[in-house]
Amino acid sequence: MSSRVGRPQGRPRGSTEQANALAEFLLTLTSGMTVRELAGRYHVGKTLWGEYRSGQKIIPLELLRRLVRDRTPDERTRQVRMETAARLHQAALEGPLQTPAPAASPSITGPSAALEPAKAPEPIKAPERPPSLEPAPTAGPVLAARAASAGRAASAGSQRPRPLTRNMLNSGGAGIVILAVLMLLLGLGPASSMDTAASAPGAPEVGDAPTAAPLTGTSVFAIGPGGRGIFQWDATRWTRIGAAARQLWSGPAGLFATGMDNLLYAYGGRPGYWFPIGEPGGDLAVSGTHVYRLAADRQAVHIWDGHGTSWTQIGGPAARLYGGEPGLFATDPNDGRIFTYLGRPGQWDFVGTAGASFALTDRHLYGLTPERTTVNRWLAGARPPWVYAAGPADDLYGGAAGLFSTDPSRERLRVLTEPGTDAKNQNWQDIGPAGAEVRVGRREVYVLTQDRSQILRWSRDTGTWRRIGGPARTLTVWAAQDDPGAGRAGNP
Repeated sequence: MSSRVGRPQGRPRGSTEQANALAEFLLTLTSGMTVRELAGRYHVGKTLWGEYRSGQKIIPLELLRRLVRDRTPDERTRQVRMETAARLHQAALEGPLQTPAPAASPSITGPSAALEPAKAPEPIKAPERPPSLEPAPTAGPVLAARAASAGRAASAGSQRPRPLTRNMLNSGGAGIVILAVLMLLLGLGPASSMDTAASAPGAPEVGDAPTAAPLTGTSVFAIGPGGRGIFQWDATRWTRIGAAARQLWSGPAGLFATGMDNLLYAYGGRPGYWFPIGEPGGDLAVSGTHVYRLAADRQAVHIWDGHGTSWTQIGGPAARLYGGEPGLFATDPNDGRIFTYLGRPGQWDFVGTAGASFALTDRHLYGLTPERTTVNRWLAGARPPWVYAAGPADDLYGGAAGLFSTDPSRERLRVLTEPGTDAKNQNWQDIGPAGAEVRVGRREVYVLTQDRSQILRWSRDTGTWRRIGGPARTLTVWAAQDDPGAGRAGNP
């Protein structure tokens, strides 16, 4: 008699009856499979599978549909289950919205503020004996994307172009439309001040199609502790622009957030104005004016069409997406190779072999070798395409301000000096402690401390640190090219 590894799944414990009903359906659908088996087959972590099957999180609709297809061989039964899955998923989304738990950390200036500017601290120079701060947790890249089409075979080498067979991502239909109205009234719509309840933001005029507001200038965006509040720093003060969120992304295309309902939202450009554009999927990247998403089951890469919940498939299976000014890159889930998107669906070019980490500056792609002993820079069209850039590192972070890394001990943050083609003049310069998250701007780098109580900014121009806010759950940074205010200190 065979035995199966893993604990039996307990009863659903979602926040609503609708979420529990969906979880019961999912438990029945995946009966006989452990979370380890589900994670291995669908490339979604074991922890997420446990949360999906317990009702604590709502499974993405596209992943649910794939499960129904895979677990229901009879066509007639499959159709019935598809209808049931769609109905239960819609009901779970339309259930009462979850409210984040109160933050454990106090705000800087009072109990009503989740994120506010610091109280005029003295500039912080990198200390000689800094506190031990661990770097941001990162998912080691496992590379994914399609090889270039037959016309690009010269650079792809041994890659075999594979046809794109996945359907365009389903946007969730009526459930998302109804939820959009609910969220405009209740969800991502904060009041203008931090200490009042969220109010209903203005909806678009009849006939208008909501679009993401392009970002200009320099902005730091952060989510308050416990997911309470989305805030924007404009170099002088924090402004609340949203009610609640889990994660943020930013770039020229705009600001995007995962809501507490696990839907992906775009910021409409004024406080409280957010609209849903689909499900967040397995990864998200912003490059130029485009937003790219890796499906929840990591079997397809899509590009947002710029309106509504419409997405178009541009590539196949991937493990991680990297977006920035040099373009979109994806890593292969099987052998770790990295590819670049050529701008047309199905067309990807081979860039290099597997790496422990990758990062994009405003001009280049950098890769850390699997053993983490060498950082190389990719030069498109050059022979050889990869050249030495720097020595050992634990993780890489890139942006317009340059390339940054944590040292092998994971305690220190460094910047690559004199980036260029002359390798002998390049080295890692220590600038201070690392933190829970590192984000790179135009002429500065932002660090969220390990305990997430402070947001610190280091200026490349002055070489000094300054506290600009906190506490926070997470942050994202965008600085427009050649923005004159990118390096200017605020006056909190």
